[in-house]
Amino acid sequence: MPRELKNAKKEEDNSDVSPNVLRVVLAFRRWGWASFWTQVVLCVVSALVLLQLVLLKAPSTNVPTGADTNPATLPGLSFAWAGIAVLGASIFWNFRYTQMAKKLRSPDRPTKTQTVFQIKIGIIINLVGMLITLVGAASIVGALTLRSQQGVFAGAGNFNLTIQPLDFQIIQASFNVIFAHFVGLVASLWLLNRATDKPNRE
Repeated sequence: MPRELKNAKKEEDNSDVSPNVLRVVLAFRRWGWASFWTQVVLCVVSALVLLQLVLLKAPSTNVPTGADTNPATLPGLSFAWAGIAVLGASIFWNFRYTQMAKKLRSPDRPTKTQTVFQIKIGIIINLVGMLITLVGAASIVGALTLRSQQGVFAGAGNFNLTIQPLDFQIIQASFNVIFAHFVGLVASLWLLNRATDKPNRE
């Protein structure tokens, strides 16, 4: 028997918790916290990168006439911020998973149907977040492609001035958000598998 299972049983000696429910409890606790902290780190890093657009507004010089090189004007940034907002909801929901682990140990634990419903909400949150952020990332990449074409038509000497290092950081931030939603989605799917798994007949 795994050490974690033994420790959990020791903590709940006086409660009527079956081994199958205990396995679900351990899954909610382990995957809930793992997904929570992973998403928190990725969310903070991505938000800091996007905040640079507000705090650092250094206009570029020697750029082609009519070329827009301001990263803050990229069309997909609103979607990126929306993806971060949905990621905040996902972080909260993963924290709920850890709290559900405590509720599942109590005598008035949620039913299997209620537990599955909570997991499905988490899946929907992450799917919506991934879709929004993917649309934003695609818009940002498309806008940067157009800007690079402006540099090409303006001359080789101006090519590197239309694409700035912060532009690549914005792309990385968007994919960080997508990855964070992916982590939450994997955690929710795994919990759904554990919650709907047929109990062992022992």
